[in-house]
Amino acid sequence: MKKKIWLIEDDRPLIDMYEDVFKLANLEVETTTTGYESLEKLKKIREGKERKPDLVLLDLLLPDINGIEILEEIRKHEETKTLLVFILSNYTAPEMKEMGIELEAEKFLLKTDYTPSQLVKLIKERLKEK
Repeated sequence: MKKKIWLIEDDRPLIDMYEDVFKLANLEVETTTTGYESLEKLKKIREGKERKPDLVLLDLLLPDINGIEILEEIRKHEETKTLLVFILSNYTAPEMKEMGIELEAEKFLLKTDYTPSQLVKLIKERLKEK
């Protein structure tokens, strides 16, 4: 079974680029573009209606609620609290990074620091350890 990546991102050109690169790397990718859509997906995962992702790539700046609120929701529930989360954002506010670390995001990655192929490599290396 392919490893499943859940990309929470609202920038359509970025979504298209990441989807293409992940698929070429033989990774399954699902995307949500808003916080509320992401919360609905989390609910389905908790209820067993959707397969858990192997890794979540979480943007912090979304059009409705911020990524930290989504991460809090992930950690709040028994069924999702152990999900592997990488924050992938261009938002560099130190307090957001601290909150992400407190909520056990494994990595805080700046989009501008990683090419899509570097991101794939990082993801695949981490998923091998899992």
